[in-house]
Amino acid sequence: MNTVDDAYLLIKESDYLSLTEFIKRNRSEATAALAEEINKAKVIADDGFPDNVVSLNATVDFYDPELSKASKVTLVLPWQADLTKRKVSILSPVGCALIGLRTGGRVDWPLLNGKARKLDITAVSQQQKLKRRALA
Repeated sequence: MNTVDDAYLLIKESDYLSLTEFIKRNRSEATAALAEEINKAKVIADDGFPDNVVSLNATVDFYDPELSKASKVTLVLPWQADLTKRKVSILSPVGCALIGLRTGGRVDWPLLNGKARKLDITAVSQQQKLKRRALA
């Protein structure tokens, strides 16, 4: 069995291919930041990608220790983002920070006042695997 070093950011191969193509076609500060983030990551084949790592379309459960509050978001491509449905764009500062993180990790969630709130990742659910189970 292959083990993955927890020191690396991880990215699913299909996400890496989609995002690098998207970045080539869309030049902006946000895509440059995303490129920098995914270039630091270790690319893992989809079938060997750990369930506890944030990828595109993954739902991420958070806990805010300062407010003692739990919340949940889904990481999506920019045109799928909808804050009313808790769908966060990969190009947002928090979306870019989430990709490749694991359950037990921590993310800085930027606030409108320029500050950030530290949130603990308590769970990650992979949407694609959930869909496959529903079809079986």
